[in-house]
Amino acid sequence: DADAGVRAAALRALGSIAREDAASLARPLLADNDPRIRATAAVALAASTEARDVNAAEATLAEIVLRAGDTSRTARVEVAAALGEIRDPRFQRLLIPLLHDEATEVADQAMESVRRAGLADFIFLPALVSLLRNRHLKGRARTVLVNYGEPVVDALAYFMADESEDPWVRRHIPSTLAMIESQKSVDVLTARLADRDGFLRYKVISALVRLRQSEKLTFPAPVVEDNIVREARHFYEYLSMLRNLATGGKVTADPLIAAALRQKMQRAKNRIYQLLALVYPPGDIAAAEWTLNYGEPRTRASASEYLDNILTGMIRKMVMPIVEDLPEDERVRRANVLIRTRPRDVEETLLNLINDDDQVISAAAIDMVRQERLWALSADIEHVLAHRDVRDWYVFEAASWALAEQRMAPDRRRALWREAIPAVVLVGQLRHLPLFASVSIDELFRIAAGSRQVRHEAGTTLMVERAIPEMLHVLLDGEVVVTTEGRPVETLQAPSTMGFMEALQSKTSKRTVRTGGIAVTLAITAEELRTQLAYNPELVRGLFASMADRVDASAVTHVFPTGAAAELERFATGGMQPIEKVLAIERVPVFAHISPEEARYLAAITHTVEMKEGTVLFKATDPPSTWLVLSGEVTLSGTPTASPAVARGGDAVGSFGALGGPRIGRDAMVTRAGIALRIDRDELFEILGDRPEMLRQLFEGMVDVSMPAGRTVTQSKMAL
Repeated sequence: DADAGVRAAALRALGSIAREDAASLARPLLADNDPRIRATAAVALAASTEARDVNAAEATLAEIVLRAGDTSRTARVEVAAALGEIRDPRFQRLLIPLLHDEATEVADQAMESVRRAGLADFIFLPALVSLLRNRHLKGRARTVLVNYGEPVVDALAYFMADESEDPWVRRHIPSTLAMIESQKSVDVLTARLADRDGFLRYKVISALVRLRQSEKLTFPAPVVEDNIVREARHFYEYLSMLRNLATGGKVTADPLIAAALRQKMQRAKNRIYQLLALVYPPGDIAAAEWTLNYGEPRTRASASEYLDNILTGMIRKMVMPIVEDLPEDERVRRANVLIRTRPRDVEETLLNLINDDDQVISAAAIDMVRQERLWALSADIEHVLAHRDVRDWYVFEAASWALAEQRMAPDRRRALWREAIPAVVLVGQLRHLPLFASVSIDELFRIAAGSRQVRHEAGTTLMVERAIPEMLHVLLDGEVVVTTEGRPVETLQAPSTMGFMEALQSKTSKRTVRTGGIAVTLAITAEELRTQLAYNPELVRGLFASMADRVDASAVTHVFPTGAAAELERFATGGMQPIEKVLAIERVPVFAHISPEEARYLAAITHTVEMKEGTVLFKATDPPSTWLVLSGEVTLSGTPTASPAVARGGDAVGSFGALGGPRIGRDAMVTRAGIALRIDRDELFEILGDRPEMLRQLFEGMVDVSMPAGRTVTQSKMAL
């Protein structure tokens, strides 16, 4: 039998039949050449009453556990499974090295055994927490941690607060706490709202928003309100400095620092709404936010009045100028009054920005000093170089690059420079590529930091036709020659990207790419890109949005017929079985490539909704979701630019917008009763981080939807 536990039980049964002690049968097998046989014997001896047998079993299992390599992988999987059936703590400790095994299937089985072992032993916690760093295993590790329930919250809070811990481990803990519905989870998360790590703050707020769905939990209003004021202050500081740069007269069009400031302002505004929803009715706050962003002037005025009435004191004073309709000059004037500042010149503004706590802002400001050659600030850049936090590498390399350019001509600086080109310079190029058009500046810095710069000689092969690219390239300097069977040779100039779309889908390349002369590329492994996607749902959203942007807006429809109306209506009759959810989901165009194995996990977050005639299925203000109408009929309200639309049984609604395209922005009224399925966007992106294969398959679906069959896009038009 394939199971070591079953073989051990068979060994004991044979001993009983032969009227012989099972231990006597097992002892000679400890010397067998096959590690699976040794594992079977050891599991049988673990139940022996003789100490020497138990010691020998422990030694044998430890030897198998610690033996690395493919030859013993199957045996390690079996040992990991068998240890879940042995309750002796001395044997269960052997699961710890198995949790860190280099083979994913071994570690996965070890986690399953930890789960079966029960919740009394917390010795596995450090290993499980460390596995949150592993993109292949973090989903299972999170599930095991959540099974511990509220008793594990304090330990998770300790790891989340430890700044010496791996930053990505810390950033994955809030999502874990969000799945442990308890007041203690709320309390430890609110304690990290002011953390230095901006990405951790984002994850903390997202986790609190998820916990807000529980009516039994309370959120400390004073702490939340302090953070609302802090976010509003950040918004005003960046708004004031952005206006200073725009009116200073020396700034080139759309510098990197300006784009970064705008994104930081939008992020602060989004956080303000999320924090408000923790202490005020979340549905009302969401409705006000949507109306202020997308509504007509009359409805915007009503939403503004609503917020003006419910907010009080300092919150009202700080928030209202951000959210209400104001001329931009008036908004800037109020911002300067609230943060007690005044309009300043470009140099003074840049001085503040290069000392900003956010290293992305600081690095972008330093690079603007270099580009505009404002060398009066060189001493301040040298001060930053000498005293900045050692973890702010973006700032150090930007400062060194700028000071080197001050001391010599740019061409000579490039010739003598032996280090990698700073991330801030690379981001300045990446943000103009179509593939990254909707990816935030922060995410582009992470991509640049996870890549390496390579100088290639003429004729170097970068991609090979009919092979899945394992190294992806952004052409920074030089040119490449693209050859495709049956098509003319094409030459691409820098900047261009190569291999990204193939790697995202794990598909073979349809072209061969070679350098046309000496060329420099930013190279990132496919594994590193997939790791960043697994860690960061915002990067996934940005790439989905970039793919959606290449679709003609006039051709976008929010209602997609699946062509399976009869089949889906049959599913709706008599209640939905899990397998029927899987089959239904696969009919949605963007989910068409999801395998049955991955669809099981997607079905787990798919909600069945009973539609009652005359009721609202969803509002324009609701968070984006994918809907699949199994039976019945829904009418989507019209807009000033679009007529009403009807969705009937067999139609998918909103899937494109939920992934990255334009929001539906309409109310949906049920005109005939029926059944629908709903997949919420936030839950989908959460599970995508834990299911790398599902993410790959979803990229395939997005490619199909955003680029219909028969339509091709050249690399020069859409970076691939």
